[in-house]
Amino acid sequence: MQFERQAKMNIRRLSSSHVAEYRRLRLRGLRESPAAFGSSYAEEVKLSRKAFVARLEQSEGKWVFGALENRRLVGVVTMIREAKMKERHKASIYGLYVDQKMRGKGIGGLLLDRVIQTARNLPKLKQIRLAVVEGNDAALQLYAVAGFEVYGREEDALMVRGKFYSELLLALRL
Repeated sequence: MQFERQAKMNIRRLSSSHVAEYRRLRLRGLRESPAAFGSSYAEEVKLSRKAFVARLEQSEGKWVFGALENRRLVGVVTMIREAKMKERHKASIYGLYVDQKMRGKGIGGLLLDRVIQTARNLPKLKQIRLAVVEGNDAALQLYAVAGFEVYGREEDALMVRGKFYSELLLALRL
């Protein structure tokens, strides 16, 4: 694929057995990078274990992948395919996050590769969409290398601690 592989990194679809690590990593991401997510730490810290298990339940239209280094979850990404008949040709990426201590090792690229590979194998799926906070140059570079292109901009898409952030809308045509 696009990004260099690492021998010790295992990219796999997560299940409910990963719920404790997934919740820990998700909350860390929300706390450390509040402008990078549509959800907030204050909202998600209140969610039950059962709510996080539901996110990891495998289905035809939802995939949560994790990057595990020596069985420790260090990165996550979610892809959700649209359910309505007129939109089934689209999927969206949410919540790509790599532990700050593990950044710069290509883990985000490996996670993104897995999503794209999965998407390419889905019948009639034509594009993957995502949104990135304007100014998040590292994320924009990651997506550009994978072939995503900006198709729009949403002004004041998120408000974090009283400050508005605009988002760039990107798509990858499969």
